[in-house]
Amino acid sequence: MIKGLYTSAMGMLMQEAELNVTTNNLANVKTKGYKRDRLTVEEFPHLLELRLHDKKLAPGQKHYLPPVLGGMGTGVIMDRITTDHEGGPKVETMNRTDFAIEGKAYFMLDTPRGIRFTRDGNFRLDSEGNLKTQQGYQVMGFQGEMEKHWPMMEKNKDGTLRANDRLYPIKLGDKISDIHNFEVDLKGEITNSNLSLAKVVFKDTNSIQKDGNNVFRILEDEPVEEVALYDTDSFMRQGYLEESNVNLVREMVHMIRIQRAYEANSKIVTSIDEVSGQAVRQLGTLR
Repeated sequence: MIKGLYTSAMGMLMQEAELNVTTNNLANVKTKGYKRDRLTVEEFPHLLELRLHDKKLAPGQKHYLPPVLGGMGTGVIMDRITTDHEGGPKVETMNRTDFAIEGKAYFMLDTPRGIRFTRDGNFRLDSEGNLKTQQGYQVMGFQGEMEKHWPMMEKNKDGTLRANDRLYPIKLGDKISDIHNFEVDLKGEITNSNLSLAKVVFKDTNSIQKDGNNVFRILEDEPVEEVALYDTDSFMRQGYLEESNVNLVREMVHMIRIQRAYEANSKIVTSIDEVSGQAVRQLGTLR
């Protein structure tokens, strides 16, 4: 009975964690370029149940072996939170500093915390001609041609990460005096300049994780020379933004399912508690 109490209680904890992930997805349904999260769980080890103190020997059995009753599950535990990197729908904004990527690539940003990556292409030009995010992060790019799958990141001797030497901040300066002349083609090349926006693709999206403010970072123990590569298969769409890949209806249905499962486990815990209390009261009564 107590095993059932622990199993149901663990189920309630997992459903609470899953509800937190789902509500966060719903809160970011309008966040540009947001990628929905998913909670994955793993099962506790199965226990083999045996009937003890049964001294009867089965026909043909020379030595006593406890009869097997079967396996028993012991609940679940959270494995990890994963991110769904599927692209969201694209919407036209007619804003020349808005960009959406068709494909699996990410924009590269230089932030106070180091190099970060995002799918949110809602950029702006500051007074000095720097292309930045709305949070003030510098958009990175390169000059000239870049080979396919060229490593975009390197490690310093102290183990910290930095952008490849061929990458630097996109600074237009006085090259584009009028915003109406600011054009970027499908490859990410900026017209009337030798600059291109960096498009970074990851061999394994499990090598990056969210770092707040709708950006991702590379895990420090990853071989960055093999993880973050220049992508020639993705295309840039100027005047568009990528919406969140959160499906509102699906997340609402999922949240209802979680709440019902939580209530069911809660009732099981209450029932076990009541039965245990009744057993203690009856067994503890002097007769």
